[in-house]
Amino acid sequence: MAIDGIELRRVLGQFATGVTVVTTRLEGVPQGMTANSFTSVSLDPPLVLFCADKRARSGMLVGAAGCFAINVLAEEQRHLSDLFAGRGSDEQRRALLDEIGQDAVTGAPVLPGALGWLDCRLERAIDAGDHVVYFGEVVAAGGGEPAAPLLYFRSSYRRLGPL
Repeated sequence: MAIDGIELRRVLGQFATGVTVVTTRLEGVPQGMTANSFTSVSLDPPLVLFCADKRARSGMLVGAAGCFAINVLAEEQRHLSDLFAGRGSDEQRRALLDEIGQDAVTGAPVLPGALGWLDCRLERAIDAGDHVVYFGEVVAAGGGEPAAPLLYFRSSYRRLGPL
């Protein structure tokens, strides 16, 4: 018996996640997408992964580009999450990446103000249902100033309570 998609989404929404913007550069053109399906895989070798919906054009370009950067967003960067989640035009996203993006080792844009970033060479891509799972070998990394993370829980942004 298959589980109902609405029920699956409801249950999965009980898992709080951080929010990232995955960026890449293909043929000189910067691209980016919001993703919360990111995780570390291995320290030796240094591997991470993220999942991209096959309908997300920016996510599919990672395969062709062969590289990507994971930008871990701070709480005050919600506007970036919204922009790269589809609010705004492709031109606005590209212009922002051209204006503020700093290229990492692979050429993927890195967002200033991010809590941290990981620059990755594509290790492999695995077709998985309506998504593609991208594995990347981390070739460079950096961290920003300490700040609260941008969190997502039950289909909305959340804040951490006092520590």
